[in-house]
Amino acid sequence: MEKDTTTLVAPAANIIAESKAVAPKENGINTENSTLRKQRWIYGLAGLLLLVTGLGIAWWQSPDFRVYVEDVPPTFYYFLIAGFIFAMIDGAIGMSYGITSTTFSLSMGIPPASASTAVHISEILSCGIAGWMHLRMGNINKKLFKLLILPGIAGAVIGAYLLSSLEHYAQYTKPLVSLYTLILGTVILKRAIQAQRRKVVTNKIKRIGFLGFGGGFIDAIGGGGWGSIVLSSLIAGGRHPRFSLGTVKATRFFIAMLSSLTFVTVLSHVHWDAVLGLVLGSAIASPIAARVSNKISAKTIMVAVAVIVILVSMKSIYTFLGKII
Repeated sequence: MEKDTTTLVAPAANIIAESKAVAPKENGINTENSTLRKQRWIYGLAGLLLLVTGLGIAWWQSPDFRVYVEDVPPTFYYFLIAGFIFAMIDGAIGMSYGITSTTFSLSMGIPPASASTAVHISEILSCGIAGWMHLRMGNINKKLFKLLILPGIAGAVIGAYLLSSLEHYAQYTKPLVSLYTLILGTVILKRAIQAQRRKVVTNKIKRIGFLGFGGGFIDAIGGGGWGSIVLSSLIAGGRHPRFSLGTVKATRFFIAMLSSLTFVTVLSHVHWDAVLGLVLGSAIASPIAARVSNKISAKTIMVAVAVIVILVSMKSIYTFLGKII
């Protein structure tokens, strides 16, 4: 049985009982959170200082490195900025990085399979960092993690192989995914508005393994969707947004790693300028975004998730219809 805190809404008696049980530990929790915040800032600043120092030494001491940097394609810097922005949004609400990054990659002229490759490789480091941060903050439901991880990996590997082999079919799966996420976004928005008025516990989604497989498969095929599909479904099915967010982000690390390995193995060419730009940009943003997410209330996360999903889905559907009409 899962703890009551993993449900979206609990009866009034349970809320009162939980508040009484947590109250004596409040000072200890606040002290621990303060210590973790200080440690994150110290590690972050130390890492940034080390990176800047290393690049500075390489710039002044290695002429070859200086020539290489000067010859870096402009697309690298575009993807660097885009990766930071998309990872900030994704880390705060648990979704939209893959969808937004893939859309941006395609607009830059990168083929669908290569775009999905760049997105998933960049997510290895950023999701690893974000997952670790959520683990330290207690945002991961271990039982839910176990139910999602293996089916998710299986779906991602199969989807990555199919996309690499049949790349031209990706344009037809994306509008179907967008329609699905559009419906889920509407459901989440409605649930967030009605959350304060509900007095009964919402039944949770049951087929977690099937959800993980489908989310991993569509994520690899469409270049994104693990967060949009899995997190949206969990929240719409009554799961607590914060624990769902942390768990989905932690499993995302393994999904990205295995799908990336499949893409690199099957594809003959990878756009490494896009990959490196997204990697650096998302890695810089991930610790900041994970901290921001822990400051936002559950209802605020739900509203943000709904708005992002609805807007991104509508844009994708509109673009697809514009091509066929």
